[in-house]
Amino acid sequence: MEGLIGKSEIRIDAYDKVTGKGLYASDYVNQFPVLAHMKALRSPYAHAKIKKLDISKAKALDGVIYIMTGDEPGIDWDQYPKAAIIAKDETLWAGQMVALVCAETKEIAENAVELIKVDYEKLPAVLDYYAAINPNPVSVIDPEYETRPLGFSDRPGDRASNRVSPNVVGAFKMHAGDVPAAMEKAEVIVEGEFWTGKKTASPLECANAICRYDSDGGITMWSNGAGVHGVIKQGICRILGIKESMVRVIQPYMGGSFGSRLNPYVEIITALMCLRTKRTVSFQFNREEVFTGAPSNWPCITKVKLGAMKDGTIVANDYYLAEEIGACVNNTFFSGRLSSSGVIPVYRFPNLRMDTCAVATNTVPAAEYRGLGCPESEFGIECLVNQLADELGISPVEIRMKNIIDKGERDAHGELITSIGLKKCLQSVADAVKVEEEPEQDTGVWKKGRGCAVGGKQNTPLGRSEAEVWYNSDGSIQLFISCDENGMGATTALAQIAANEFHVPLSEIKVTKGDTAITPYDNYSASSRTTYNTGNAVKLACEDAIAKLKEEVARVYGLHPSKVEIRGRKAILSGSYIQEADIPSLFKPTSMFTQGNWGLQKGTPVVGHGLFCPAPIHQWDEKGLSDRVWNWFQYSAAAVEVAVNEETGQVKVLKIASSADTGNPINPKLVEVQIEGGVHMAIGFSINEEHIFNEDGKIANANFSDYRLPTILDMPTNENVHAFINPDPLPDGPHGAKGMAESITIPVGPAIAHAIYKAVGVRVTGYPMTAERILALINEKKAKEAAK
Repeated sequence: MEGLIGKSEIRIDAYDKVTGKGLYASDYVNQFPVLAHMKALRSPYAHAKIKKLDISKAKALDGVIYIMTGDEPGIDWDQYPKAAIIAKDETLWAGQMVALVCAETKEIAENAVELIKVDYEKLPAVLDYYAAINPNPVSVIDPEYETRPLGFSDRPGDRASNRVSPNVVGAFKMHAGDVPAAMEKAEVIVEGEFWTGKKTASPLECANAICRYDSDGGITMWSNGAGVHGVIKQGICRILGIKESMVRVIQPYMGGSFGSRLNPYVEIITALMCLRTKRTVSFQFNREEVFTGAPSNWPCITKVKLGAMKDGTIVANDYYLAEEIGACVNNTFFSGRLSSSGVIPVYRFPNLRMDTCAVATNTVPAAEYRGLGCPESEFGIECLVNQLADELGISPVEIRMKNIIDKGERDAHGELITSIGLKKCLQSVADAVKVEEEPEQDTGVWKKGRGCAVGGKQNTPLGRSEAEVWYNSDGSIQLFISCDENGMGATTALAQIAANEFHVPLSEIKVTKGDTAITPYDNYSASSRTTYNTGNAVKLACEDAIAKLKEEVARVYGLHPSKVEIRGRKAILSGSYIQEADIPSLFKPTSMFTQGNWGLQKGTPVVGHGLFCPAPIHQWDEKGLSDRVWNWFQYSAAAVEVAVNEETGQVKVLKIASSADTGNPINPKLVEVQIEGGVHMAIGFSINEEHIFNEDGKIANANFSDYRLPTILDMPTNENVHAFINPDPLPDGPHGAKGMAESITIPVGPAIAHAIYKAVGVRVTGYPMTAERILALINEKKAKEAAK
C-alpha cells in the first residue's frame, strides 16, 4: 500500500473522544465504589507567618480520615528546594497549601477545611519584578539561596553572580563578538524595555489524581499529569523514598496540559496521602486551584538594544532578560537560559551580549507553559525589528529576509543550523494578509493595521525515549509507548510511523500507552519533543521487529534476510520458488503434542525494541558558547490585520495567518489544527489574559468569568484564519519530521503590537494589550500632539 507519511489520517482516538466513550483521568472518580477525597486549605495571603494552626475540630469531625500539615514526616524536598507543597512556618504565595484533609466524602473534606483555624501574621510581599529586584526588598523568598545546594537543577552558571537583589536566584550569560564596538559603528539604534504578564495555562480538565493502595503495599495511580515514567513515577519515588517496583502510574486520556501538568506536585501529595491512609484517595483541583495552586508562566522584563546599518543589516544585539519564577526556587536552570535561547537561532547576530536572570516573587510558582518563555523573551526583539523597519523605511518582511539566518550557517551560540524554513513561513503569511499593503479604512472610530513577526524555539535534550512493537502470530501489530497524549494527536502520528514501516493501514496498529507496568520508558512530552524523540524510537522498534522477522522467514526458505521484504501479514521473497509467504502460517506451533522443526523458531510475538537518545550536547563555555547546545529548532511566522477602536482602545483581530516549519509533517491535518489552536491561545494571552492581584497578593480573577480566555467571538471568521506548513526536513528526524507546537505562539503577540501601531500610531511595549492600556497610549499620544 501507499506510504502513510504525509497523509492526513483520522485520529485513532477520535471515536472515543467524540462519542464520550473515552475515559479521562477525572472520570475515574466514578470507577471506584469506595473512594476517599482530599481537600486543601490554602493561604489567603501572598506572604504570611503561620503563628498557630489548629486542626483539632476538623480532626474530630466524623468521616475525617487524615489531616496533613507542613510538619508531615517522610518528604524529602531536597530535589525541589523551597517548593514544599504544604507550608510549614510561613506561606510564600496566596494559594499555597497550609493543610490537606482526607475524608470519606468530598463534602466532609470541605466541611473539615472550614473548621481548621489558622492565625496568620501578614508579612510584606513582592508581587512583581520591580519590587523583587530592589536591593533591600521587603520580602526575601529564599534566604538560604547562597548556601543551599540546588539539587537536580545545579549547572555551571546557575548561581547568580553580581546579585543586585537577594531575590535574584539564577543567571545565565551568552556573549559573542564585541557589542560595544559594533554599536559604535551602527548607523541606526533602536531600544526599549518590554514586559509580559503572568498567566495560567487553562486546559479544560483540571489537575487531578487518584491513587489506590495495593495489597502488596505498593500504589497504583491514575493521573492526567505528564510523564508517567520520567516525571510522576520518578518524582514519587525520589521525594517519598519508595522503590520503583512498588509504584505503577497509568495515564488515561488527558484534557489538555499546555505545560501545566509537567510538575508532579499533585501526584506526590496524593501518593503520600494514599500511603498514610492505606486507602484509595482522590485529589481533584477546582478551577480556582488551577490558578492558585498550579504553575503559571514566566513573566518577563526584557531590555533590548539593536544596532543596524541603514540597509537594515542588524550588527549588534544588547539583550537583558529577567524572568519572574514565583515563590519556588526550583527551576532556575530552565528559566532565562532556555527561553532566551529561542532568540539566538532566528537572526544573524554577529555581536550579541545576552544577560539573563531569574527573580523570585511572592506569587504562584512559575514553570513550563507552552513556548517555555520564548513568547515572552522574543516579544521585545520582534517589536524592535518592526520599529527598525519603520524608521528605515523598509518593509517588515524585507528586513527579516535580510537578517534571518540560513541553513548551513552557525548562530551566535556557534551551533550549526541544519533545518530552517522560516523565510518560506514568513513569505506565506505576509502574502495571505498582504502585510506590505495598506488596508482599506472604514469611516468611524475603528482603524485598521497590519503587522507580522517571526519566532524560533530550541528543542531541549530531555533524555531518552523508548518504544516496543509486537508482531503477533496472527499478523496483528501492537505498539507500546509512554509519551503523553496532551490532545495534539501524537499517538496517531506515532501509529502512522509504525503502520508505514510495516506497510499496513493505520487501523492495523493497536496502541497501548502510558502505563509504567506495561509500556517502556519515556521521559515526558515537552519542548515539542514527542514526534522527534518518540517518533525515532517507534521507527527503530519497527525496524528491529522487521529485521527479526526477515531473519526467521529467510531461515525457513533458505534465503539471505536481504531477500525478504515484510509487508503486513505477507513476506515478499526474492530468489525463491515461492514469491510470497503468509507470515502467520509460519509461526511454530507451541502445543506439547506437536513435533517438528518447521516454522518461526523464535515464537510469538516477535518483539522489536527501539531506544532513541538525542546526540549529547556540549557544555557552554564561560561565554555561553557551544557548537551543539540543542537538538534542533522550530520556527514560525504570523501576520495579522487588526482593527482598533480609537475611543475605547478595544482591539479586534480581523485576519491572521500562521505558518510553521515542521520538517516533513507526519500528518498535515494534525499540524494545521495545532497551528490554529496555537493562534487561538496566543491571541488570548496577547490581548486578554493576565493575573490581577488584590491587596493581599491573591489572584482576584481566578475563574473563567473574570480571566478573559478568548471565545469564538474573539477569533477571526474561518475564512480569515490561515494555517500554512512550510517544511524543511530535519536530517535526523523520523522521516525528516520535527515538532512545532510551541513556536506557533511566539510571533502572534508582536505581530498584533505592530498592527496596532500601524492602525493608531502607538507602540505597545507589553502584553496583554488590553483596551485600557491601548486607550491610555492613544490618549498620551493625543496629549503630546496637542502640546506641540
